[in-house]
Amino acid sequence: MIGCTKELQNIPSSQTGSRFPRIVKNNSSEITASWFEQTDSLKWSVVGSVLKNNSWAKPFQISTGTSFFINWADFPSLNKISNNTLVSHWLKKSGSGTYDYDIHLSFSYDNGQTWTKSQIPHATTKKGEHGFVSISLGNKNHDIIWLDGREMLMGHGNSDYGQMNLYHRQFTNSGELGPEYLIDQKVCECCPTSSVNHEDTLVIAYRDRSEEEVRDIYIARRVRNNWETPYPLHRDGWKIAGCPVNGPMLAISSQQIAVAWYTAANEKAKVNIAFSNDLGKTFSKPIRVDTGMPIGRVDVIWVDENHALVSWIESSEKSSNIVVRKVKNDATINKEIVVAKIAKGRISGYPQMEIINDQILFAWTEVSSETAVASKWIPISKIDKF
Repeated sequence: MIGCTKELQNIPSSQTGSRFPRIVKNNSSEITASWFEQTDSLKWSVVGSVLKNNSWAKPFQISTGTSFFINWADFPSLNKISNNTLVSHWLKKSGSGTYDYDIHLSFSYDNGQTWTKSQIPHATTKKGEHGFVSISLGNKNHDIIWLDGREMLMGHGNSDYGQMNLYHRQFTNSGELGPEYLIDQKVCECCPTSSVNHEDTLVIAYRDRSEEEVRDIYIARRVRNNWETPYPLHRDGWKIAGCPVNGPMLAISSQQIAVAWYTAANEKAKVNIAFSNDLGKTFSKPIRVDTGMPIGRVDVIWVDENHALVSWIESSEKSSNIVVRKVKNDATINKEIVVAKIAKGRISGYPQMEIINDQILFAWTEVSSETAVASKWIPISKIDKF
C-alpha cells in the first residue's frame, strides 16, 4: 500500500490479485469502496468497505463466484443509501458468448454483513451486453442507468453490428423496480456513463454515436418526471469507427454541475471540463486541462462552491501518470500535479477520486508481480500550492 496520512487510512485491501476499485461518497460524507479480489484459482469476490469517522470497516464479501464479467473499464459499485442499507451492482456472465453478461443488483440491510439474492434490472432476457452502470441515490427512489445490448448483434466484428441503447430505471430501498425508460436508442458501445441528481432533476452524461460515427458526449435530463431530449454537451466532432472506452464524469454541488470528458477530435487528444449553474440545462465552453498527451479515464469532484478537481491519466515517455488539477468555475486553472506513476495499459483501470473535508482520496490498480488495489490521500492544501 502507498503511505497514508496520520488521520486517514488507505483502502483496506491487502489481497494480491485485487483490482479495479470504485469509491463513492454519499450525502452523509461516507465513502464506500468496492473492488475485486481473487479467492482461489477459479473464484473471485466482489468486496466492499465503508469509511466512517476516518476508519474503514472490516472488508465484507458482497458476492463470490466463478462467472463474473471482470473488465478494467466496467466494474462493480457500492453505494450507502442509509444507516444500514447498502446497494451494490456487478456484472455476471449469462451465456457462452464473449459479450453475454447481465447486471446484477443486490441490497444489504445490515451494513454489508448479508446480501439479498441479486436481481437483474434490465427487463430483457436476450443474451447480450448490459453494463456501464451509474447509480444516483434519492430519498425514496433511486436511479440506475446502463448500456443495454438487446439490439446488438453478436460480436463487434461486422461493419454493422446493431446499436447499443441507453436505459434508465428507478428502484426503491427494498429493491422494487419501476418501468424501464429508453433514453437514447444509439450510443457508444462501451464508454462509462455518469449521473447526478438534485431534488427532482436527474442529469446523465454519456457518449453518443451518430449515423456518421461521431461519438461526442451528450447530456440527458429528467425534470419532475419529464424526460427532455438529449443534447450534445459540446460538438467536438470526434469521428471514430469504434468505441474509445472513455466516458464522461459528472459532479454536483447544490445546483452547480461539473463535467469532465476526453475527446480526440481531429486527432488531437484533450481532457476538458465544463460547468453548469442551471442543473445541466446549459454548460459553459470547454476548458482544456491536460498537458498534451492525455489518455483520458477522467474523474471530477467539487472541493468547494467555486472549484472542482479533475483527474485523468497522462502519458509520458517512461510511464503513465495519474494527474489532478484544480479548476475554478470562471475558467481559472491551477498547475497540474502528479498523484502517482502507474503501469501503462488497461490494467490500472479507471482511477477514482473522492473528498472528505480537506483530504482527497485516490484509488487505482497497482501493478508489480501481482495486481493490488492502491490508494493515497493528498491534502487539498498541497494542490492549492500549485
